[in-house]
Amino acid sequence: MELKVLGSSSSGNGYILEDGKEALLIEAGVRISDYKKAIGYKLGKVVGCLVTHQHNDHAKYIKYMVECGFPVIALPEVWEAKHIDGSRAIRLAYGKGYRFGGFKVLGFPACHDVPCAGYLIEHAAFGRLMFLTDSCMCEYSFPGLNHIMIECNYSDPDLVRAIAEGRTLPSQRERLMTTHLELNTCKAVLAANDLSDVSEIVLLHLSDNNSDERRFKTEIEAQTGKPVYVAGKGLCIELCKM
Repeated sequence: MELKVLGSSSSGNGYILEDGKEALLIEAGVRISDYKKAIGYKLGKVVGCLVTHQHNDHAKYIKYMVECGFPVIALPEVWEAKHIDGSRAIRLAYGKGYRFGGFKVLGFPACHDVPCAGYLIEHAAFGRLMFLTDSCMCEYSFPGLNHIMIECNYSDPDLVRAIAEGRTLPSQRERLMTTHLELNTCKAVLAANDLSDVSEIVLLHLSDNNSDERRFKTEIEAQTGKPVYVAGKGLCIELCKM
């Protein structure tokens, strides 16, 4: 199973899990043409799309996903905000499991400034994957994880430095503290989970101004002893079950 990253930033988020026969899309924040190109224009292999919340860098193209005929799952608030209804617009309910082809999906609450979901995704080809982005914390730990995709948006020292240098507005500090995952909080979430069977960790949604990609990667590798990747357009990783 391949993980393909089409975007992982405030300008647009999009990911694909694909095994050649079927593909699950995560987020609808990049152009539909990018998804089509990434799957070789074989739209029939798309079994579904998961969307975390209503902000445009994650859901700008959700209407087009539905119009393409893909089953799309998102919180009820997302569908209401985007004024979309129909049988392909699936309303996510926490605690309920969903199946998209060979993928099993369970949503859990994230902590953002609008209703937001994280996802546990299971497939026979790679085991269990946790996906969490745009959340200032995580109230849960998950057994049996094999892969982790988790936001590591900023570090407070990098943010303070960016504010002092005029690259980030001072008002952003308070907002980020209640909406996005800081480096030390990301580390705490990882420490709260059993990583024994985790193959790799993929860091999502790093801020251009308020993060240090190389340092974040190095520090989390040192803490976890796991390979760490920073999601960026064009990243492709083979996901296997240990």
